[in-house]
Amino acid sequence: MKPLSALYYVKENKGRASILIFMMLLTTFIFLAGNYIESIYYYFDKNIEYFDHLYVVETIGGADGIEEFEDIYADLCRDEELIVQVRSPRGFAGLEYKSTLGFNMGGDSMVFDTPEDMKTAFEIFGVECDLSEIRNRSVVMSSAMALQFGLKKGDTVDSSVYSNIDGKYTLDAISEDNSYMPFYVCKDSPQPFRVNVLGKNGLSGDALREHIVGVVNGRNAQIAERAKYIIYRELDPFKYIFLAGIFILSVVLSVIIGSVITGQYIKRTYEFGVYRAIGISKKRIYGKCGAEILLMNGMAVLIGAFTVLLITFILNELKYIPEGKYLPYFSGIGVLGFLLSEVLVIVPTALLKGRSMSRADVTEF
Repeated sequence: MKPLSALYYVKENKGRASILIFMMLLTTFIFLAGNYIESIYYYFDKNIEYFDHLYVVETIGGADGIEEFEDIYADLCRDEELIVQVRSPRGFAGLEYKSTLGFNMGGDSMVFDTPEDMKTAFEIFGVECDLSEIRNRSVVMSSAMALQFGLKKGDTVDSSVYSNIDGKYTLDAISEDNSYMPFYVCKDSPQPFRVNVLGKNGLSGDALREHIVGVVNGRNAQIAERAKYIIYRELDPFKYIFLAGIFILSVVLSVIIGSVITGQYIKRTYEFGVYRAIGISKKRIYGKCGAEILLMNGMAVLIGAFTVLLITFILNELKYIPEGKYLPYFSGIGVLGFLLSEVLVIVPTALLKGRSMSRADVTEF
């Protein structure tokens, strides 16, 4: 193996290389931190997906608006692209649960007038669940949410479970869709004050809302905003705080790793001076330093990625999933944070060490 090979240094200096690899490995744990931030979004993924298929439309303006809303309701029912369901005008509690990060989070809920309405919605949502025992005053939730509250099928769900629940319901079905949103059946609306509107033929998201807006046509009704925009508006500050923290942490890591690498490369100044004395070009020395650092960083990334995946697996299987929680294995935020740290830590280190060693002069010793 040639001395100018990047692998030569790692092989011949395993102790020193191991220290550098360990230091560089620390940047991969930023990816794990990003996964924890992504876990906040995970709890709302199904909410966004389901509310993309269902929008709540309701009367505004008190008694004066009811007559006009009846006309809106009739127009919505006549539209062949829509399914319209009368629902209770009351609000229903979205249960407060514990996140993977440990703090309390509250979500949304859906309410239907009849079991048939719920079954129709579930077919559109793609939720597979046995609804044969659903009746008035039933509630459906996922197995993950039931675990969080220590509930099983047939249990009563009332204010003893969560203080904001108005009345008593029975947990008559448990789904496996990993949503964190309860679905209620409650019939107490004699006329259409508030309705669920679902899209047919795959009509969903912004397209569904715009279609509903077109039917309402500026009349006196309130149409729910798309859940995705509401949720992201609330959660995105966590992402920006995380990225700001990663920037600060990366600068600190850059100084620490840079100091360790500098200390090791100073001891090799004579080695690089000899390379220069025997005619090795600055470009090749520059390349050797960069290749060594990138090779050790690559090893650190592989070891770190395996370690992060193993830690995530152990945490999920032994702690989070049994508690009705979940830590994602992959996240865009984690990747972005990791790449940011790599750019701030490894790139400057490789460039500066290469430049410094390419100027080594054996005559100075």
